Amino acid sequence: MRLPFRLHRRPLVIFIGIFVAVCLIFGQYTVKTNTGEIISSEELTQLLKQKPNHKIKDNGRRINGVEHINNSVEVDILAGLSIRTRVPFGNPDTNELCADDYCYINGREIKRELLRETPEDTFTFVPGPADMLPEFRNPCWKGADLLGNTKLFCLPYFYIIGFTKCGTTDLFSLLKQHPHVSSRSGKESHYFDRLRRGRSPKMNRRPENLPVSMMGFANSGKFRINLLSTFKNTDGQSLFHGITMDATPSHVWDNEYWEVFHPGYREPPVTNADLIHTLTPNARIIVALRDPIKRMQSAYQFFCAFHVYNCDYPVTKEKFHGLVKEAVGMFNDCLANNTVRGCTYATESHQLATHLYGSIYNVYLRDWLKLFPQNQVMVLQLEERIENEAYFIQSICDFLEIPRFPEDELKEMLEVHHVRNKLKETKRIEYILPETIDILKDFFIPHLQDLVELLGDDKWSFGYF
Repeated sequence: MRLPFRLHRRPLVIFIGIFVAVCLIFGQYTVKTNTGEIISSEELTQLLKQKPNHKIKDNGRRINGVEHINNSVEVDILAGLSIRTRVPFGNPDTNELCADDYCYINGREIKRELLRETPEDTFTFVPGPADMLPEFRNPCWKGADLLGNTKLFCLPYFYIIGFTKCGTTDLFSLLKQHPHVSSRSGKESHYFDRLRRGRSPKMNRRPENLPVSMMGFANSGKFRINLLSTFKNTDGQSLFHGITMDATPSHVWDNEYWEVFHPGYREPPVTNADLIHTLTPNARIIVALRDPIKRMQSAYQFFCAFHVYNCDYPVTKEKFHGLVKEAVGMFNDCLANNTVRGCTYATESHQLATHLYGSIYNVYLRDWLKLFPQNQVMVLQLEERIENEAYFIQSICDFLEIPRFPEDELKEMLEVHHVRNKLKETKRIEYILPETIDILKDFFIPHLQDLVELLGDDKWSFGYF
């Protein structure tokens, strides 16, 4: 008997949970893993016995009856009953391939501190750039899965890294309609910011688990559709494979709890940018920005509405003003003994519902632009993109080196497309106090001046000066 691959309804989830538990104890069943194969309950039992540090979950809920297999077993059965492996963190202090400030694994020079917050198999499992398959535009390679079978593994060709509430979901939903971009590309994977650090995919969660193995991310099923399709190049002759993306807007700013891995440092020695660049140095990076005050206000409304923070309802302009004063005061107090970068990344400041830290664009972008050359980074302004959506979508196609959308097709697509917004009107702040705007403008102007210098265009002042 074969379990269904997707679970759509809660009663079905409950039924399957009970069914799997019974089968684990009494009988046979089959599971489709994240690498695509169908395995029997006996094979899964043997696999679990061989693989410590795994656990079985169905949509995040533990299935009763698994402990009889092995009390140390930890295999994640995700939505669709796929297996996700957890492994220990790397340890540069005991790794013979590490010397001074760097480790040298598979032809890569890796910052020593990066290993401390990364699954130990990341750089041994992913081959060096010279060993990637040349027929793919994504970094792809053949490797062994949990059962020793040879499979195709890939990392993204491009990333939409941020910022939160700057139209990234809208951008993602448009780009994935391109025939050369896999429709299974990932949105909110949270691998590079949270899962690889042993954190929950949800915000504001400490690293309480072993990190998720790179194997699960590189072949989670998202990189198999369209990648195996080929398309004619502009010359009408040569063929190439499709591409995939990862669109996780918190990748640009969420390095929360970095202090756990790097005690004694006043600011993070490495960030998500370091890992993504080390693994995919040729990746294209797309960043979306908007007016920092409007972004901050939108984030506050959004995260309060979905209970990411414990907000005092009803949301009012007066309450928001008080929270802004608290957040700005905390940041300025931090500066008395720390750098601007250290205070921007400080996990303590990230616990405030105002999301002030998420609008300090210059600090985060400097980290990314130190690693990726500007011709691999495209920075978009939401206000500008909304005014001429078609132009910017076609410009992104040029940036990604894929054919432009046919004009008629793009026009029709944009007519039926609308930005996703789940907020109810009762959860919105009707307007913002003038004194709140004054406080925030005074706070953001120095950061925007640095952003203008960094990106070389006065438009990034957003009219604040």
